[in-house]
Amino acid sequence: MFEKCISKRSNVERSILGKHLIIFTIQRRWSFLCGFLILLVFSMWRFSSVKSIKKENHSIDGKFNSLPTLSRVLYLFICENQVEVDHYAKIFPSVSADAIFYCWGQNCNTTKFRPSIQFYVRPWSSEMKEDEPMISFQNRKSFYSVRSRIFIINEKELRLKTKLTWTTARNKMYNFALEEEHKQSWRWAYFTFSDGDIHTACPLADQILTNKTSVNYGNNEENLIAPAFRLFVDATTIENPEQTCFFLFDAFLLTIAPAIGTISGAAGPMAFPGLLAQVVYHIDGMFNAIQHDALPFVLPYCPRYDVRTWWTSQAIFVYRTLCLYGHLLLFDGVHVAQQTHHPYPRVGNPWTIDNDMNLVPDHLIPLQNYMKQSRFVSPIVLHHYSGWSIRLTSETCRRNHTSMKIESCLVHGDDQDQFDIV
Repeated sequence: MFEKCISKRSNVERSILGKHLIIFTIQRRWSFLCGFLILLVFSMWRFSSVKSIKKENHSIDGKFNSLPTLSRVLYLFICENQVEVDHYAKIFPSVSADAIFYCWGQNCNTTKFRPSIQFYVRPWSSEMKEDEPMISFQNRKSFYSVRSRIFIINEKELRLKTKLTWTTARNKMYNFALEEEHKQSWRWAYFTFSDGDIHTACPLADQILTNKTSVNYGNNEENLIAPAFRLFVDATTIENPEQTCFFLFDAFLLTIAPAIGTISGAAGPMAFPGLLAQVVYHIDGMFNAIQHDALPFVLPYCPRYDVRTWWTSQAIFVYRTLCLYGHLLLFDGVHVAQQTHHPYPRVGNPWTIDNDMNLVPDHLIPLQNYMKQSRFVSPIVLHHYSGWSIRLTSETCRRNHTSMKIESCLVHGDDQDQFDIV
């Protein structure tokens, strides 16, 4: 009897233990399954985040994004003080351009600038040759609603350990502009870097507005840019005569579409008889407009030599434009009338450049000596110029010379295929 009781008790315990083991096994498997699902969800989120970050970084670099480019220019000025900034207060923002001011001498503000306005802007491409206006105050099909803006970057508010140079200040504005494009979800057609101490003149503007033909610009080459120029002027109350010069230059950029555009120096217009523009290669850094798709080929500026001279960063810029050769146009319709020079480092030969940065393709290296020489290449007939686009740049340049490691100024390629030509 006792043995039967023990046997039954043992069977009951085994049954209970078996049930517990089954429950424990189920719970263990369920825990493992939950853990696996959590890990899977986390991995998917992490992958998505990394992918998003990578995508954002490419957008900030101005590459590998699908942001539309609008018929609008961004000016990037380095100014010493509020007086220099105020000179542009009745010029920007405008119906054709926004502006960034980097103030490195004293803090600046926007109190004297004209108010922002909202209007509509047409998408832009160097290959677009349509008669449709670039701007409108009425909503039109395919146009984008934009608001004109001014940006101020005060160096003293950045709390930097060391003062920025001409080179690094331009890079600061460049990065700021790319980040702003990512926020606003559209791109400017041109970035125009300018020193803040220059003043311009443009007799051609008056000739266009009054239909004068005292100067024969190659079978009226000014008529190519006149429609856009008049549109900008008619939409604006001109308070500073220099604004017409900026409108004229903007119309030149958005209509003619060079890879890089600049204006004549302080000596005044140097046009060949009958022509408005010249092909150049050795350009001063005081006023450079760069088409958006051309930015990766020449920017950022290299700060390696700034302790010795600030001129070398522009020399490297000029050297790298070999990938854009033949598409750097000097526009003689606008020229520098006055410029105030501030002291800055400029010791030695600016073209003393190390050969460890892969600045240009190997077959172009012998042209460095050629690029040192400041001279014009040839006049250009704008009626026969179709503008620059990425298709006109060699595959070698597109694949191997579109990125720079700012710490070493090493130029390299990009593993993305955003510059591949289909």
